[in-house]
Amino acid sequence: MNLWKRVCLYLGRKKGKTFTLLAFLLVMATLMLTCLSIRSATETANANIKKALLGYFTINAKTLDTGLSADILRQILDTKGLSGNYALRSYSYANYYDADGNSLVINKEGAAQMPEEYENAGKIVANSDSEKDSYFTEGGFEITEGNPLTSESKNAVLLHDRFAKQNGLSVGDTMLLGSIIDEGDTIPVTITGLFTNTKGQDAVGITPSYDLYENIVFTDLSTVSYLLYGTAEERRVQYGDFYVNDPDELDRIMAQVQEINGINWDECTLTRYDKDYQNAKQSLEGLQNIVFIAIAIVSVVSFLVLVLFMTLRLRGRIHETGIYLAMGISKGTVLLQYLLEVFIVAAIALLLSYGASAAISDQVGSKLLSQITAETYETVDLTENTETEKQPAQDLKLSDVVVEISTTDYAFVWAFGLVLCLASTALAAYPIMKMKPKNILSQMS
Repeated sequence: MNLWKRVCLYLGRKKGKTFTLLAFLLVMATLMLTCLSIRSATETANANIKKALLGYFTINAKTLDTGLSADILRQILDTKGLSGNYALRSYSYANYYDADGNSLVINKEGAAQMPEEYENAGKIVANSDSEKDSYFTEGGFEITEGNPLTSESKNAVLLHDRFAKQNGLSVGDTMLLGSIIDEGDTIPVTITGLFTNTKGQDAVGITPSYDLYENIVFTDLSTVSYLLYGTAEERRVQYGDFYVNDPDELDRIMAQVQEINGINWDECTLTRYDKDYQNAKQSLEGLQNIVFIAIAIVSVVSFLVLVLFMTLRLRGRIHETGIYLAMGISKGTVLLQYLLEVFIVAAIALLLSYGASAAISDQVGSKLLSQITAETYETVDLTENTETEKQPAQDLKLSDVVVEISTTDYAFVWAFGLVLCLASTALAAYPIMKMKPKNILSQMS
């Protein structure tokens, strides 16, 4: 009787033991494959998080007499690791005049106070892209007419539609912005757009007149540079937000930026904003640790249980082993038969595990990823205060990661399963195989 025939006959004859071994190996392979699939998905999610939750840092140079000059900004943007995405901001206050130098009327209703010299003044907000200013992205401001301001805009403003109507102004008209300190120092600007607020005024009753929404004017960076520093040609700014390619490199990049000469960094404030990323990263690392521990436990338990199962199985086959040896079949051939029996069952279990794991890992993994990415995210308002709010992970598309079985993971499970079967069978068979044939035959009787 040849080797393969003996293997098939044994598997068919011992249906109960064969099914038990198949069920155990199927569970083992499914658990291992599921854990590996989730681990791979967390790595993909981590890469997506770096793209979705861009880390950045802000330089506050408001206390500097010169602000951030064009030369300093150029050196900062040359720093390795920056994505090239940045936003420049400045804030000031100015008196409002029409083209003939007559004072314009500001809104006073709802103001807590009107400070002296601010009777016709309001808040000036400059951003390299007005549409990305937090008043528009979070405060409910919307353009109703005209065009937003960009980094290329010069001597241009956006007015609140109620302020414009109150003073008889429209898109295309010219007005003057005047310095609060030096009343005779003005700069002409063109109205390129109107906006309105869809949300009510914050802090009603305690807001000074110049901070009321109707009295806010958006302008370009060059115009504010003139009002703050007297430099319209050489644009200087108070704040810069600089985004990085990898949030993990924020510390290194910020340290390198502070080595730039030509600016007193002791009078500047650098603030990092990567809380979103760190929260999500910490959650993903926690899941990865859990998955790693699960893989280790599944591996150890599977090996121990399989060794015990094979030991009990082979002890019951000492009589069979003795007969094979008496027939002149070598120990190596007998051991090979036992290995083939296990390998055939393992191959069936590994094939079945693909479908079982695909169904389980997608459900379990997607649920875990959606839960751990639903963290508290940080927002920053115009006054540099911070507030936190719950933001669903779906809004950032972090839970869209598909948990699927990769070829590498499946190949690893195959290799792991076959090696585990080889090691456990060899270990269980060792006590029998080291015995001499006559000792085995004597135990038969």
